Amino acid sequence: MDEPLKQVYVPVVATPGGEKTQLGVLSSEQDAWDVMRAFLSKAGETQVVTASIVAWEIDFVGEEGSFELATFDRKSCPVCTELSFWVEGEDERARCYYSRCGAWIEENRFEPGRWDCGWPSANWNKRSDSFESAHKGLMEMRAKSNSAGMSERMPSREAWLSEKDRERRTIQQKKFDSMSEDITE
Repeated sequence: MDEPLKQVYVPVVATPGGEKTQLGVLSSEQDAWDVMRAFLSKAGETQVVTASIVAWEIDFVGEEGSFELATFDRKSCPVCTELSFWVEGEDERARCYYSRCGAWIEENRFEPGRWDCGWPSANWNKRSDSFESAHKGLMEMRAKSNSAGMSERMPSREAWLSEKDRERRTIQQKKFDSMSEDITE
């Protein structure tokens, strides 16, 4: 027999004026996280500035029947500058949900106190001693890409990968041509 439900999870989002919207009431914490991540990935078109996942105790009498599992604050991304960078909790981790960027920061699982950050679109990763220095590391990645001539508006991930594939094929063709000339001589 199924165990009785003890908690429900409510993903909540809020606008700058404080207007809150519940995204659902879910019986599984994982489902609540999935709903929240799906919303954050599409939040670019909304005015939402904060979000949270709240756990509610079932059959609880009193004022403390709920608690926040996680909070999210919307910021401007240090790499792509889109307003799609969501910081989770008290600087625990952050991720840009803009499809062409995906920059991220999180504490290293194996070395507490060390922070990792990365920009998947450019295949760059970096280690830092704090969340703040990891954030600066992402800004340095943007600065390097801008100084290298990359535009501030990034191509889509597919376009970027296609360009890299084209470059790889060109290099392979040059090697092949060079080897063909050596064989025919």
